[in-house]
Amino acid sequence: MNKPLFLILLTLLAAAPAFADAEKKPIQVQGDSVEYFHERQTVVGTGNVVIDYEGTRLAADKVTVHMTTKEATAEGNVILTQKGSVFKGDRGVYNFGTRTGDVERLRAEVEPHYYARAKRIEKISDEHYRCRDGWITTCKGDHPFYRIQATHIDIYPEQKVVIRNAVLYVRQVPVMYVPYYVQYFFDFERLPVQLIPGKNSEWGAFLLSKWRYNLIEQPAVKSRGNVLVDYRTERGLAYGAENFYRTDALGRGAARFYFISDEKPPEEASQERHRAQWRHQMRLAPDTTLSAEINDLSDATVIKDFFFREEYERDVLPDNYLSIITAKPEYTLSVLQRSRLDEFFTVVERNPEVRFDTYNRPFLDTPFYARHEFQGTNLNKEFADSGVEFDASRFDSNHTLSYAGRVGDISVVPHAGTRHTYYSRDSGGERDSVRTVYDAGVDFSTRFFNVYDVSVHRWGLDWNRLRHIFAPTVSYNWRPSPTVDRGSLQQFDALDAIDKQHFIRFNFENRVQTKEGKDLATRQIARVIPFFDLDYDTHRLDNIGYDAEFQPWPWLGIESDMIYDSVDQRVETANADLWFSRGAVSFAIGQRYLRDESMQTTTELRWRVNDEWEVRLYDRYEFETSENKEYELTVSKAFDCVIVDFTYNHRDGDTFFVALRLAAFPDVPFGLSQTYNRPKTPAVTGIGARRYT
Repeated sequence: MNKPLFLILLTLLAAAPAFADAEKKPIQVQGDSVEYFHERQTVVGTGNVVIDYEGTRLAADKVTVHMTTKEATAEGNVILTQKGSVFKGDRGVYNFGTRTGDVERLRAEVEPHYYARAKRIEKISDEHYRCRDGWITTCKGDHPFYRIQATHIDIYPEQKVVIRNAVLYVRQVPVMYVPYYVQYFFDFERLPVQLIPGKNSEWGAFLLSKWRYNLIEQPAVKSRGNVLVDYRTERGLAYGAENFYRTDALGRGAARFYFISDEKPPEEASQERHRAQWRHQMRLAPDTTLSAEINDLSDATVIKDFFFREEYERDVLPDNYLSIITAKPEYTLSVLQRSRLDEFFTVVERNPEVRFDTYNRPFLDTPFYARHEFQGTNLNKEFADSGVEFDASRFDSNHTLSYAGRVGDISVVPHAGTRHTYYSRDSGGERDSVRTVYDAGVDFSTRFFNVYDVSVHRWGLDWNRLRHIFAPTVSYNWRPSPTVDRGSLQQFDALDAIDKQHFIRFNFENRVQTKEGKDLATRQIARVIPFFDLDYDTHRLDNIGYDAEFQPWPWLGIESDMIYDSVDQRVETANADLWFSRGAVSFAIGQRYLRDESMQTTTELRWRVNDEWEVRLYDRYEFETSENKEYELTVSKAFDCVIVDFTYNHRDGDTFFVALRLAAFPDVPFGLSQTYNRPKTPAVTGIGARRYT
């Protein structure tokens, strides 16, 4: 019986006891030739045979289905598809009733990003496959760059892979043995083990490693992390662990521990060095958040010595605090406890601090708005390694009354405020005092714009008319001398340094916009804000500066800002950045100037030579001392599924290291490389990288 399409209909179900349940969906066999043998209760399909049954598809050159048992035997180019995962083989047996089966000489593609080979795979259930004598990888092809080979691999689609007696191979070379390993699909972003070999003057030859683990993976509780084992020939063996957790009931957080018996510790540190950290955040109520952080360090430089890029550059002073914040539409209430655990840091402790702040709200039935701020703090400032400290209790209240009015097109907002601060002791540690501060002022602002019928369609520009927006702001501020001079107060923070002021601030914002593209979408191409203060006490201009951005093309931009000191008639700070990213090349250069301290130029160049090679150059030059503070060269080679980075860095010595990344997930787990920081601009695109805007 040769038919393009043959269906096992409900009439056949009546003849087959196994199909007596009318609610069961019939098996439909499609193929070039389909034959039904009534005596044996079998259907045989040959030539492009396909069976779709309740989310499972079986395709092969030939399929024999036993209708009473729902068992199908497939031969030749067997393809079994379920939940986006594809299993291919030479021969297979599958039972549509029990949803179990096996495929010989397996070739599998399982979402999201991995591939497997095995001599045999068994389908234990809809949620469980078992491979025997096979391997798994994220690389396509029969000869992947790396693979994890094992005698026993359990695959749970959309959940995890469990591997027993595994060996990691790189280019057919066995690298390490892993007796038991679990890999969750959502976390398949890196290799099970990350190794970073290298060498520098501080550490000598080194090997950094992170061994991934998943402790708990439940809908309501997740806990995973890394075990760290590092060796440095000049410093010794180090080990640690980090854990990242999230729970529905108790929030999320992270815990880290690291220990090294340092063979060359700095003078101020002992040989036994460590760091421990715990961070946590949770919702106590829909509008209330608890945050906490605890850091315990063996010495002041342990983070700088071993986690410079990853942590020290971002946070020089680790914090220890507990904070509870309630944010309502009408007010914010917060409680902060900050303590010092390590005596080698200078810290202002708050034991505790309670704040209550209201937002601008209508005052009674008047056109005025009122804002109130209250805080009470037990302060204790402890100085590093000295035993010197001073303390005081401080209670502060600040009240501001404002009026939002208009005079024609001009917004006029007068405001007046009073602040009262109680100190339990003065700078001599003797008597208490109450400081009173008065503030008054008025803000004027308006906005003008004009549209110019100017279009530019050359040099790659696509400007369709220009819109200039001018928004000037003038602010008058007056504060007489506080009733208590700041010199007689202990200095804990900026609140204690309040002094008199009397000035007018001018701010002139200019923006230029155009419309581009087929959709004529609006894009800002320029923004310039000059500003300055006119000080009534000194009768001179102060705080003179500007902030500017210019982006004629979406792929090129210039940013600059500057502050000028009118007293010394010198530039106080100045910054400028030029960047572009177009095609295979991206480049950025920045200038940073801080008077009498630093004038640095930082540059970065990325060149994607082709689909396999990329080169990155980084340099930071200090003109004050006429020396290169740091330079770095990275050459990246992309293979079929991995990227290998070879990096040389010079900063207080030479460093060379090698990093291995998965092409689908190019982030490196170790923060050793330097990068050019360009806020506001898109990240450059490299091999395997994704563009972010």
